[in-house]
Amino acid sequence: MTTVDEPARTGPTITPRTGPRALVVGAGIAGLAAATSLHRAGWRVTVCERAPARRTGGYFVRLAPEGVQAAERLGVDEALRSRLPADGIITGVDGRGRTTSRVDAAIVEDGVSLALVRGDLEAALWDGLPAEVEVRFSTAPRAVRDDGTVEFDHGTDRWDLVVGADGIRSTVREMVFGPEAEFRHDFDHVVISAVLPQLPGSLVEGDYVVLVEPGRTAHLMAMSGHAPVVFFTYRADLAQAVGTEPVRRPEEALRAVYGDFDGLMPEILDLVAEAGTTHADTVGQIHLERWSRGRVVLLGDSAWCPTLYSGHGSALALSGGEALGRHLRVAPDGTGPADVAAALEAWEAEQRPGTRTARTAARRARHFFLPGNRVVTAVRAVALWVASWPLVSRVFGSGSRTRGADVHRTVTASSGPARDGAP
Repeated sequence: MTTVDEPARTGPTITPRTGPRALVVGAGIAGLAAATSLHRAGWRVTVCERAPARRTGGYFVRLAPEGVQAAERLGVDEALRSRLPADGIITGVDGRGRTTSRVDAAIVEDGVSLALVRGDLEAALWDGLPAEVEVRFSTAPRAVRDDGTVEFDHGTDRWDLVVGADGIRSTVREMVFGPEAEFRHDFDHVVISAVLPQLPGSLVEGDYVVLVEPGRTAHLMAMSGHAPVVFFTYRADLAQAVGTEPVRRPEEALRAVYGDFDGLMPEILDLVAEAGTTHADTVGQIHLERWSRGRVVLLGDSAWCPTLYSGHGSALALSGGEALGRHLRVAPDGTGPADVAAALEAWEAEQRPGTRTARTAARRARHFFLPGNRVVTAVRAVALWVASWPLVSRVFGSGSRTRGADVHRTVTASSGPARDGAP
Protein backbone atom coordinates (compact mmCIF):
# COMPACT_ATOMS: atom_id res chain seq x y z
CA MET A 1 0.00 0.00 0.00
CA THR A 2 1.26 3.49 -0.87
CA THR A 3 0.03 6.39 1.22
CA VAL A 4 0.50 10.13 1.11
CA ASP A 5 1.50 12.02 4.22
CA GLU A 6 -1.65 14.07 4.49
CA PRO A 7 -3.20 15.08 7.84
CA ALA A 8 -6.67 13.82 8.60
CA ARG A 9 -9.47 16.32 8.76
CA THR A 10 -10.55 16.52 12.37
CA GLY A 11 -13.89 18.13 11.67
CA PRO A 12 -15.86 20.51 9.47
CA THR A 13 -14.38 23.91 8.72
CA ILE A 14 -17.72 25.72 8.93
CA THR A 15 -20.70 25.37 11.25
CA PRO A 16 -22.40 22.00 10.64
CA ARG A 17 -25.90 22.06 9.24
CA THR A 18 -28.80 20.38 10.90
CA GLY A 19 -29.99 17.21 9.24
CA PRO A 20 -29.46 13.45 9.32
CA ARG A 21 -26.00 12.03 9.91
CA ALA A 22 -24.24 9.52 7.66
CA LEU A 23 -21.11 7.50 8.35
CA VAL A 24 -19.14 6.30 5.33
CA VAL A 25 -16.70 3.50 6.11
CA GLY A 26 -13.85 3.55 3.58
CA ALA A 27 -12.12 6.43 1.79
CA GLY A 28 -11.73 4.77 -1.62
CA ILE A 29 -13.53 5.59 -4.85
CA ALA A 30 -16.96 4.41 -3.73
CA GLY A 31 -16.71 5.97 -0.27
CA LEU A 32 -15.52 9.39 -1.41
CA ALA A 33 -18.12 9.51 -4.19
CA ALA A 34 -20.87 8.63 -1.71
CA ALA A 35 -19.61 11.19 0.82
CA THR A 36 -19.78 14.04 -1.70
CA SER A 37 -23.14 12.92 -3.07
CA LEU A 38 -24.74 12.54 0.36
CA HIS A 39 -23.37 15.91 1.45
CA ARG A 40 -24.97 17.54 -1.59
CA ALA A 41 -28.22 15.77 -0.74
CA GLY A 42 -28.28 17.45 2.68
CA TRP A 43 -26.59 14.90 4.94
CA ARG A 44 -23.95 15.61 7.58
CA VAL A 45 -21.23 13.18 6.53
CA THR A 46 -18.30 11.62 8.35
CA VAL A 47 -15.82 9.31 6.61
CA CYS A 48 -13.71 6.85 8.57
CA GLU A 49 -10.73 5.04 7.05
CA ARG A 50 -8.66 2.25 8.57
CA ALA A 51 -5.45 3.39 6.86
CA PRO A 52 -3.36 6.15 8.49
CA ALA A 53 -3.42 8.31 5.36
CA ARG A 54 -4.98 8.51 1.94
CA ARG A 55 -3.82 5.74 -0.35
CA THR A 56 -2.31 6.39 -3.76
CA GLY A 57 -1.02 4.21 -6.57
CA GLY A 58 -2.93 1.11 -7.50
CA TYR A 59 -3.26 -0.59 -10.84
CA PHE A 60 -4.37 0.62 -14.25
CA VAL A 61 -8.14 1.07 -14.68
CA ARG A 62 -10.32 2.08 -17.58
CA LEU A 63 -13.06 4.42 -16.42
CA ALA A 64 -16.07 3.31 -18.46
CA PRO A 65 -18.66 5.83 -19.75
CA GLU A 66 -21.00 5.50 -16.75
CA GLY A 67 -18.08 6.41 -14.49
CA VAL A 68 -17.11 9.40 -16.63
CA GLN A 69 -20.71 10.65 -16.48
CA ALA A 70 -20.79 10.21 -12.69
CA ALA A 71 -17.50 12.15 -12.42
CA GLU A 72 -19.11 14.98 -14.40
CA ARG A 73 -22.12 15.05 -12.07
CA LEU A 74 -19.78 15.15 -9.06
CA GLY A 75 -17.77 17.94 -10.65
CA VAL A 76 -14.42 16.10 -10.65
CA ASP A 77 -14.14 15.26 -14.36
CA GLU A 78 -11.89 18.23 -15.12
CA ALA A 79 -9.18 16.68 -12.91
CA LEU A 80 -9.16 13.44 -14.92
CA ARG A 81 -7.22 12.80 -18.12
CA SER A 82 -6.15 9.71 -19.98
CA ARG A 83 -2.73 8.33 -19.08
CA LEU A 84 -2.37 6.19 -22.23
CA PRO A 85 -1.17 8.15 -25.28
CA ALA A 86 -3.38 7.56 -28.31
CA ASP A 87 -0.35 6.77 -30.48
CA GLY A 88 1.05 4.20 -28.04
CA ILE A 89 1.63 0.54 -28.82
CA ILE A 90 0.50 -2.48 -26.80
CA THR A 91 3.21 -5.10 -27.21
CA GLY A 92 2.65 -8.74 -26.31
CA VAL A 93 5.65 -10.69 -25.03
CA ASP A 94 6.03 -14.33 -24.01
CA GLY A 95 7.96 -15.79 -21.08
CA ARG A 96 11.17 -15.96 -23.12
CA GLY A 97 11.00 -12.27 -23.89
CA ARG A 98 9.92 -12.71 -27.53
CA THR A 99 7.46 -10.26 -29.09
CA THR A 100 4.21 -12.02 -30.02
CA SER A 101 1.93 -9.12 -30.97
CA ARG A 102 1.86 -5.37 -31.50
CA VAL A 103 -1.43 -3.49 -31.44
CA ASP A 104 -2.18 0.23 -31.57
CA ALA A 105 -3.29 1.39 -28.14
CA ALA A 106 -6.00 3.38 -29.90
CA ILE A 107 -7.86 0.14 -30.63
CA VAL A 108 -9.12 0.14 -27.04
CA GLU A 109 -10.20 3.80 -27.13
CA ASP A 110 -13.90 4.58 -27.53
CA GLY A 111 -13.70 8.35 -27.27
CA VAL A 112 -15.49 8.35 -23.90
CA SER A 113 -13.65 6.06 -21.47
CA LEU A 114 -10.49 7.24 -19.71
CA ALA A 115 -7.29 5.25 -19.11
CA LEU A 116 -6.16 6.02 -15.55
CA VAL A 117 -4.59 4.57 -12.47
CA ARG A 118 -6.81 4.02 -9.46
CA GLY A 119 -4.98 6.76 -7.57
CA ASP A 120 -6.05 9.34 -10.17
CA LEU A 121 -9.71 8.80 -9.30
CA GLU A 122 -9.16 8.83 -5.56
CA ALA A 123 -7.08 12.02 -5.78
CA ALA A 124 -9.75 13.80 -7.86
CA LEU A 125 -12.49 12.74 -5.45
CA TRP A 126 -10.41 13.75 -2.43
CA ASP A 127 -9.71 17.19 -3.86
CA GLY A 128 -13.43 17.60 -4.64
CA LEU A 129 -14.60 16.50 -1.18
CA PRO A 130 -16.65 19.29 0.47
CA ALA A 131 -14.92 20.99 3.37
CA GLU A 132 -17.82 20.15 5.70
CA VAL A 133 -17.16 16.41 5.39
CA GLU A 134 -15.22 15.13 8.38
CA VAL A 135 -12.58 12.47 7.66
CA ARG A 136 -11.07 10.26 10.37
CA PHE A 137 -8.00 8.24 9.41
CA SER A 138 -6.70 5.29 11.46
CA THR A 139 -10.32 4.66 12.45
CA ALA A 140 -12.43 1.56 11.87
CA PRO A 141 -15.65 0.26 13.46
CA ARG A 142 -15.39 -2.46 16.07
CA ALA A 143 -19.07 -3.34 15.71
CA VAL A 144 -21.93 -2.23 13.45
CA ARG A 145 -25.65 -2.92 13.94
CA ASP A 146 -28.37 -2.54 11.32
CA ASP A 147 -30.09 0.21 13.35
CA GLY A 148 -27.08 2.46 12.63
CA THR A 149 -25.29 1.94 15.94
CA VAL A 150 -21.51 1.84 15.49
CA GLU A 151 -18.93 1.04 18.15
CA PHE A 152 -15.42 2.51 17.87
CA ASP A 153 -12.41 2.23 20.15
CA HIS A 154 -13.28 5.66 21.59
CA GLY A 155 -16.98 4.98 22.15
CA THR A 156 -20.35 4.22 20.54
CA ASP A 157 -22.45 6.45 18.31
CA ARG A 158 -25.67 6.14 16.32
CA TRP A 159 -26.06 7.23 12.70
CA ASP A 160 -29.08 7.70 10.46
CA LEU A 161 -27.19 5.90 7.68
CA VAL A 162 -24.06 3.73 7.59
CA VAL A 163 -22.39 3.16 4.21
CA GLY A 164 -20.02 0.19 3.99
CA ALA A 165 -17.57 1.14 1.23
CA ASP A 166 -14.61 -0.74 2.68
CA GLY A 167 -13.82 -3.06 -0.23
CA ILE A 168 -14.08 -6.73 -1.01
CA ARG A 169 -12.80 -7.63 2.49
CA SER A 170 -15.52 -5.44 4.03
CA THR A 171 -15.76 -5.55 7.81
CA VAL A 172 -19.14 -3.77 7.67
CA ARG A 173 -20.52 -6.57 5.50
CA GLU A 174 -19.21 -9.22 7.88
CA MET A 175 -20.64 -7.47 10.95
CA VAL A 176 -24.12 -6.88 9.48
CA PHE A 177 -24.63 -9.45 6.70
CA GLY A 178 -22.42 -12.39 7.64
CA PRO A 179 -19.05 -14.03 6.92
CA GLU A 180 -17.31 -13.28 3.61
CA ALA A 181 -17.30 -16.97 2.69
CA GLU A 182 -21.10 -16.87 2.29
CA PHE A 183 -20.92 -14.27 -0.50
CA ARG A 184 -17.51 -14.63 -2.15
CA HIS A 185 -17.08 -16.50 -5.44
CA ASP A 186 -13.35 -17.06 -5.94
CA PHE A 187 -11.65 -17.19 -9.33
CA ASP A 188 -8.55 -18.84 -7.81
CA HIS A 189 -6.48 -16.01 -9.31
CA VAL A 190 -4.04 -13.65 -7.62
CA VAL A 191 -3.51 -9.97 -8.48
CA ILE A 192 -0.50 -7.94 -7.32
CA SER A 193 0.32 -4.38 -8.38
CA ALA A 194 3.20 -1.96 -7.89
CA VAL A 195 4.28 1.53 -8.88
CA LEU A 196 7.87 1.30 -10.13
CA PRO A 197 10.57 3.91 -9.48
CA GLN A 198 11.69 3.83 -13.12
CA LEU A 199 11.08 2.10 -16.44
CA PRO A 200 12.88 -1.17 -17.09
CA GLY A 201 14.94 -1.85 -20.20
CA SER A 202 14.59 0.66 -23.03
CA LEU A 203 10.91 1.43 -22.48
CA VAL A 204 9.73 4.98 -22.97
CA GLU A 205 6.58 6.88 -22.01
CA GLY A 206 3.56 5.49 -23.81
CA ASP A 207 4.75 1.89 -24.01
CA TYR A 208 2.35 -0.79 -22.79
CA VAL A 209 3.82 -4.29 -22.51
CA VAL A 210 1.79 -7.41 -21.76
CA LEU A 211 3.79 -10.50 -20.76
CA VAL A 212 1.73 -13.66 -21.18
CA GLU A 213 2.26 -17.33 -20.45
CA PRO A 214 -0.46 -19.89 -19.61
CA GLY A 215 -1.72 -19.06 -16.13
CA ARG A 216 0.55 -16.01 -15.76
CA THR A 217 0.35 -12.43 -17.06
CA ALA A 218 1.97 -9.11 -16.27
CA HIS A 219 0.88 -5.70 -17.58
CA LEU A 220 3.44 -2.90 -17.55
CA MET A 221 2.24 0.60 -18.42
CA ALA A 222 4.62 3.50 -19.01
CA MET A 223 1.89 6.08 -18.76
CA SER A 224 1.95 9.77 -19.54
CA GLY A 225 2.85 11.94 -16.56
CA HIS A 226 2.88 9.09 -14.05
CA ALA A 227 5.40 6.63 -12.66
CA PRO A 228 5.21 3.25 -14.44
CA VAL A 229 2.65 0.81 -13.07
CA VAL A 230 2.81 -2.98 -13.27
CA PHE A 231 0.20 -5.49 -12.23
CA PHE A 232 0.48 -9.25 -12.22
CA THR A 233 -2.26 -11.86 -12.38
CA TYR A 234 -1.69 -15.58 -12.05
CA ARG A 235 -3.53 -18.77 -11.22
CA ALA A 236 -3.29 -19.67 -7.55
CA ASP A 237 -3.06 -23.39 -8.39
CA LEU A 238 0.17 -23.09 -10.41
CA ALA A 239 2.95 -25.37 -9.24
CA GLN A 240 5.20 -22.33 -8.80
CA ALA A 241 2.64 -20.73 -6.47
CA VAL A 242 2.37 -23.64 -4.05
CA GLY A 243 3.54 -22.66 -0.58
CA THR A 244 3.65 -18.92 -1.31
CA GLU A 245 1.74 -16.25 0.60
CA PRO A 246 0.88 -13.57 -1.99
CA VAL A 247 -1.13 -11.38 0.37
CA ARG A 248 1.41 -11.43 3.21
CA ARG A 249 4.62 -11.75 1.16
CA PRO A 250 3.83 -10.56 -2.36
CA GLU A 251 7.41 -9.93 -3.50
CA GLU A 252 8.43 -13.48 -2.56
CA ALA A 253 5.39 -14.90 -4.36
CA LEU A 254 6.26 -12.96 -7.53
CA ARG A 255 9.81 -14.31 -7.49
CA ALA A 256 8.49 -17.85 -7.21
CA VAL A 257 5.86 -17.50 -9.95
CA TYR A 258 7.73 -15.31 -12.47
CA GLY A 259 11.33 -16.14 -11.69
CA ASP A 260 11.74 -18.25 -14.85
CA PHE A 261 10.70 -15.41 -17.21
CA ASP A 262 13.36 -13.84 -19.43
CA GLY A 263 13.37 -10.46 -21.18
CA LEU A 264 12.10 -7.59 -19.04
CA MET A 265 10.88 -9.65 -16.11
CA PRO A 266 14.09 -9.99 -14.03
CA GLU A 267 14.50 -6.21 -13.96
CA ILE A 268 10.80 -5.70 -13.25
CA LEU A 269 10.99 -8.01 -10.23
CA ASP A 270 14.04 -6.12 -8.94
CA LEU A 271 12.16 -2.82 -9.28
CA VAL A 272 9.12 -4.25 -7.46
CA ALA A 273 11.38 -5.39 -4.62
CA GLU A 274 12.81 -1.87 -4.44
CA ALA A 275 9.45 -0.08 -4.53
CA GLY A 276 7.19 -2.52 -2.69
CA THR A 277 3.69 -3.46 -3.79
CA THR A 278 0.54 -1.32 -3.65
CA HIS A 279 -2.06 -4.11 -3.75
CA ALA A 280 -2.03 -7.86 -3.30
CA ASP A 281 -5.10 -10.08 -3.05
CA THR A 282 -6.90 -13.04 -4.51
CA VAL A 283 -9.49 -12.34 -7.22
CA GLY A 284 -13.14 -12.97 -6.45
CA GLN A 285 -16.65 -11.61 -6.87
CA ILE A 286 -19.21 -10.74 -4.20
CA HIS A 287 -22.82 -11.91 -4.67
CA LEU A 288 -25.49 -10.64 -2.25
CA GLU A 289 -29.26 -10.91 -2.49
CA ARG A 290 -29.65 -7.48 -0.84
CA TRP A 291 -27.19 -4.63 -0.43
CA SER A 292 -28.96 -2.97 2.47
CA ARG A 293 -30.25 -4.01 5.85
CA GLY A 294 -31.99 -1.49 8.08
CA ARG A 295 -29.90 1.69 8.05
CA VAL A 296 -26.78 -0.01 6.67
CA VAL A 297 -26.01 -0.14 2.95
CA LEU A 298 -23.05 -1.67 1.11
CA LEU A 299 -21.46 0.02 -1.86
CA GLY A 300 -18.81 -0.79 -4.49
CA ASP A 301 -16.68 -3.90 -4.02
CA SER A 302 -18.23 -4.42 -0.58
CA ALA A 303 -21.56 -5.08 -2.30
CA TRP A 304 -20.96 -6.40 -5.81
CA CYS A 305 -17.22 -6.58 -6.73
CA PRO A 306 -17.17 -7.55 -10.44
CA THR A 307 -13.32 -7.89 -10.38
CA LEU A 308 -10.78 -6.06 -12.52
CA TYR A 309 -11.59 -8.36 -15.46
CA SER A 310 -14.92 -6.59 -15.97
CA GLY A 311 -13.37 -3.25 -16.88
CA HIS A 312 -16.22 -1.57 -14.97
CA GLY A 313 -15.27 -1.87 -11.29
CA SER A 314 -14.16 1.73 -10.77
CA ALA A 315 -16.98 3.11 -12.91
CA LEU A 316 -19.61 1.18 -10.95
CA ALA A 317 -18.10 2.29 -7.63
CA LEU A 318 -18.14 5.90 -8.78
CA SER A 319 -21.63 5.85 -10.30
CA GLY A 320 -23.08 3.85 -7.40
CA GLY A 321 -21.73 6.31 -4.86
CA GLU A 322 -22.92 9.30 -6.85
CA ALA A 323 -26.41 7.81 -7.22
CA LEU A 324 -26.79 7.21 -3.49
CA GLY A 325 -27.31 10.88 -2.68
CA ARG A 326 -29.84 11.31 -5.49
CA HIS A 327 -32.04 8.65 -3.88
CA LEU A 328 -31.59 9.93 -0.31
CA ARG A 329 -32.30 13.64 -0.58
CA VAL A 330 -33.00 15.47 2.67
CA ALA A 331 -36.22 17.49 2.89
CA PRO A 332 -36.01 21.32 2.93
CA ASP A 333 -36.81 21.34 6.64
CA GLY A 334 -33.68 19.26 7.32
CA THR A 335 -35.43 16.00 8.05
CA GLY A 336 -34.16 12.83 6.45
CA PRO A 337 -35.91 10.82 3.75
CA ALA A 338 -39.31 9.66 4.99
CA ASP A 339 -38.46 6.04 4.20
CA VAL A 340 -34.73 5.26 4.07
CA ALA A 341 -35.38 1.58 3.38
CA ALA A 342 -37.55 2.40 0.34
CA ALA A 343 -34.97 4.87 -0.96
CA LEU A 344 -32.21 2.28 -0.66
CA GLU A 345 -34.39 -0.28 -2.41
CA ALA A 346 -34.94 2.12 -5.33
CA TRP A 347 -31.21 2.88 -5.50
CA GLU A 348 -30.39 -0.83 -5.57
CA ALA A 349 -32.94 -1.53 -8.30
CA GLU A 350 -31.24 1.14 -10.43
CA GLN A 351 -27.74 -0.26 -9.85
CA ARG A 352 -28.41 -4.01 -10.12
CA PRO A 353 -28.56 -4.38 -13.94
CA GLY A 354 -25.15 -2.78 -14.50
CA THR A 355 -23.41 -4.78 -11.82
CA ARG A 356 -24.98 -8.02 -13.06
CA THR A 357 -23.76 -7.35 -16.60
CA ALA A 358 -20.26 -6.48 -15.39
CA ARG A 359 -19.94 -9.65 -13.31
CA THR A 360 -21.05 -11.79 -16.24
CA ALA A 361 -18.59 -10.05 -18.55
CA ALA A 362 -15.78 -10.61 -16.05
CA ARG A 363 -16.44 -14.35 -15.81
CA ARG A 364 -16.12 -14.57 -19.58
CA ALA A 365 -13.17 -12.19 -19.96
CA ARG A 366 -11.00 -13.91 -17.35
CA HIS A 367 -10.14 -16.67 -19.83
CA PHE A 368 -8.86 -14.13 -22.36
CA PHE A 369 -7.26 -11.94 -19.69
CA LEU A 370 -5.50 -14.86 -18.01
CA PRO A 371 -5.39 -17.83 -20.44
CA GLY A 372 -5.29 -21.11 -18.59
CA ASN A 373 -3.49 -23.24 -21.19
CA ARG A 374 -1.43 -22.98 -24.37
CA VAL A 375 -4.44 -23.42 -26.67
CA VAL A 376 -6.23 -20.38 -25.21
CA THR A 377 -2.94 -18.48 -25.16
CA ALA A 378 -2.49 -19.19 -28.88
CA VAL A 379 -6.08 -18.14 -29.68
CA ARG A 380 -5.52 -14.92 -27.76
CA ALA A 381 -2.31 -14.19 -29.69
CA VAL A 382 -4.04 -14.82 -33.03
CA ALA A 383 -6.91 -12.49 -32.06
CA LEU A 384 -4.45 -9.71 -31.26
CA TRP A 385 -2.52 -10.42 -34.45
CA VAL A 386 -5.68 -10.05 -36.55
CA ALA A 387 -6.64 -6.90 -34.64
CA SER A 388 -3.36 -5.30 -35.70
CA TRP A 389 -3.99 -5.74 -39.46
CA PRO A 390 -4.29 -2.32 -41.14
CA LEU A 391 -7.83 -2.96 -42.42
CA VAL A 392 -9.10 -4.20 -39.05
CA SER A 393 -7.23 -1.43 -37.31
CA ARG A 394 -8.92 1.20 -39.49
CA VAL A 395 -12.36 -0.35 -38.91
CA PHE A 396 -11.85 0.03 -35.16
CA GLY A 397 -10.46 3.53 -35.58
CA SER A 398 -6.88 2.72 -34.69
CA GLY A 399 -4.99 3.22 -37.92
CA SER A 400 -2.59 5.74 -36.48
CA ARG A 401 0.35 3.41 -37.14
CA THR A 402 1.03 0.97 -39.91
CA ARG A 403 1.73 -2.70 -39.50
CA GLY A 404 5.41 -3.39 -39.24
CA ALA A 405 6.25 -0.05 -37.64
CA ASP A 406 9.42 -0.05 -35.57
CA VAL A 407 8.19 -0.59 -32.01
CA HIS A 408 10.98 -2.93 -30.94
CA ARG A 409 11.97 -0.28 -28.42
CA THR A 410 9.24 -1.65 -26.15
CA VAL A 411 11.22 -4.79 -25.31
CA THR A 412 14.77 -5.47 -24.21
CA ALA A 413 17.59 -6.44 -26.53
CA SER A 414 17.30 -10.04 -25.34
CA SER A 415 13.78 -10.23 -26.67
CA GLY A 416 14.87 -10.54 -30.27
CA PRO A 417 12.83 -9.54 -33.30
CA ALA A 418 9.16 -10.32 -33.65
CA ARG A 419 8.41 -13.78 -34.91
CA ASP A 420 7.42 -14.20 -38.55
CA GLY A 421 3.81 -13.21 -39.01
CA ALA A 422 3.61 -11.30 -35.75
CA PRO A 423 2.09 -7.85 -36.06
